[in-house]
Amino acid sequence: MKTLVQATPDHVLSVETRSQLTLINTTAVVDTLVHSGYDTRYVFMPNLKSMNPGKRLVARAITVRFVPARPDAVKTKPSRESSAEYVAFELAGPGDVIVMEAMRTSLMSVGGDIKFLRLKQRRVDGLICDGGIRDMDTVSEYGVSIWGLDRTAALGTQMGFPYTANDTVSVDGVLVQPGDYLVADDDGVVVVPRAIAPEIAKKTIERDDLEEWIRRRLDEENLSAGKYYPPDEETFAEYRTWKAQQ
Repeated sequence: MKTLVQATPDHVLSVETRSQLTLINTTAVVDTLVHSGYDTRYVFMPNLKSMNPGKRLVARAITVRFVPARPDAVKTKPSRESSAEYVAFELAGPGDVIVMEAMRTSLMSVGGDIKFLRLKQRRVDGLICDGGIRDMDTVSEYGVSIWGLDRTAALGTQMGFPYTANDTVSVDGVLVQPGDYLVADDDGVVVVPRAIAPEIAKKTIERDDLEEWIRRRLDEENLSAGKYYPPDEETFAEYRTWKAQQ
């Protein structure tokens, strides 16, 4: 068995845009995707939670796929630095997130303090998986933002093993391709397809500013939220007129 490694697309979102998006809740990203024709089921990972709460992430996906363990198959697995997860780690750097398809069980621990030290060394922004994380008390000191099903003490090698690097994966039932963007905070994890990332980023930043404008208007004028929310085209037009006058 050979570890599949595909070329990782260049970043399509600038550092400035990613920084702006880290100030915006994932709820605004979901709203923008839904209004752009993407069903919530296709972009939101419902069962993942922050392993180090308070973190925010906007980063490009480098993927790893785990498969169930079987004695004969495990013997064909590339070892040491050639193992799929380590190949992915070396592809990643600042602005990237390792995204792992880990069989949707916290018994599939994807790593802990020793393995994830490399993420700190590579200055990788984060890790997202539908498995479990070991040694979080130590890993939390690495500065890597992590989302998963739960903390665990389970030995993952009894459940499965890394099979491919930078291939298309399914994480918590959601499709993720190399180069897609993951946006995450304490409310959850959202995938933004690479092909529409610039458009979604622009619309999300505008939508967040619109909602702040709505909050101010409602508070200043003591109005019901139904006056402007949820925003329709008339609300957007009024907001844009106000924005142009500033």
